[in-house]
Amino acid sequence: MFMNQKILFVFASMLLWGGSVLGQQVITLDKALSIANENSPEVRKSRLNRERSKSYLDAQQASLKTNFNLSLDPFNYSREERFYEVNSRWQTTETYSSQVNFSASQPIKLTDGQLSLNNQLGWQHSTTEIGSQFNENIAFSNNLFLRYDQPLFTYNQTKQELERLELDYERSDIQYRLQKLSTEVEVTRSYYNLYASQMALEISREELENQRANYDVIQNKVDAQLMALEELYQAEVNLASARSQVYTREVQLENAKDQFKQLIGMELERSFTVALDIKIDSVDVNMNKAIQNALASRLEIRNREIELQNARFNLIETSAQNKFQGNVSVSVGVQGVDRQFADMYDVPTTSPAIALHFNVPIWDWGARKARIQAAKLSVESNQIDLNQESKTISLGIRQTIRNLRNYRNQIEIARKNVENARLTYEINLERYNNGDLTGMDLQLYQNQLSQKKMDLTTALIDYKMELLNLKMQSLFD
Repeated sequence: MFMNQKILFVFASMLLWGGSVLGQQVITLDKALSIANENSPEVRKSRLNRERSKSYLDAQQASLKTNFNLSLDPFNYSREERFYEVNSRWQTTETYSSQVNFSASQPIKLTDGQLSLNNQLGWQHSTTEIGSQFNENIAFSNNLFLRYDQPLFTYNQTKQELERLELDYERSDIQYRLQKLSTEVEVTRSYYNLYASQMALEISREELENQRANYDVIQNKVDAQLMALEELYQAEVNLASARSQVYTREVQLENAKDQFKQLIGMELERSFTVALDIKIDSVDVNMNKAIQNALASRLEIRNREIELQNARFNLIETSAQNKFQGNVSVSVGVQGVDRQFADMYDVPTTSPAIALHFNVPIWDWGARKARIQAAKLSVESNQIDLNQESKTISLGIRQTIRNLRNYRNQIEIARKNVENARLTYEINLERYNNGDLTGMDLQLYQNQLSQKKMDLTTALIDYKMELLNLKMQSLFD
């Protein structure tokens, strides 16, 4: 009687759980991937890194446009006293001044030079007292000149920095797309594992229903004194084990759901269930075509090429350190000075200027040579990585195609095993009902059937995951 009450309690719990499942939202694999692409922490971080690289590139491109700058010194005051031994007198100088500087500079990407237009407007009031003599000077001045600065005997820093930032943005975009691909694989695998946990729970519930039916049959036969009492005890043990297995699988499923929510960035309080119909279609893969498409499209190869180019940039920069270099600066302008602002350019003065500067290193004890050698070795190492990446991609595709063929065979074997295990269980169930088989023996056949069902589910998932892996490796559907 007590056992009947427990069974009714379990049955009622199952009905309640089933009702809650009906109220849950069904999340398909496509929906899960869409949520992950928006909310996954790793995808979001990768997206932010790409946006940061784009901002740096935008800033560099903006700096190549004409830059305008205005600097103001609205008020300056100074007082100075000096003693002149020639005439043994003290001189006191007091100065008030203000100045405005305006410049418009244009970097020249082609030559790494800079062309600038400058205007310096100033006012100065100076008084000088030497003994009993007192001098006062008030003047406005304006200097307008055009200047060009050009580095000599060195690499084009402006152009190389722009190219470096363009490669950095391209690389961050590659990392973002690779992260999305990686997330797609991870979410799909987790989704399939969640589906496997859900299937395991359904198999356990089916096993519980079988054990409950078997228990009812044995109880009736024991009550009619057609079977020994120990068979009823064994049936109770089998029923309790099946019930415990259901509880365990429920806990495992809920834990798997929480991990899945964290992976795709879903709220932990959200309730859902998965829906999946695994269909195995015959896929004929052309290995050579898959490898060719992968070598032409894989982002990892382009990523290696960017690393190689950055290493070459580093070699160029290293070679330019402590090396003979120069700079030429040429300017031409007109300057005017007068006590009256409006009369500054009544008698203008031209102000041409040219300056040539060279830096000639003499001896650095081999430091530059060692740095260049290190940079060359880095270039060589990155070239090896690029070559190995192609081989790794080819090997991965070849192995994946072989695995697909193996998994296809495993699915056929698993399906046959499930059918055989089902027939075996039904035959032995009949023997058990006729009293020709013990409950312990029947439990072995029940466990075998449940295991073969799980083996089939695992084989189906392995095949689909390997097919997705081939798609990701070859970038060809």
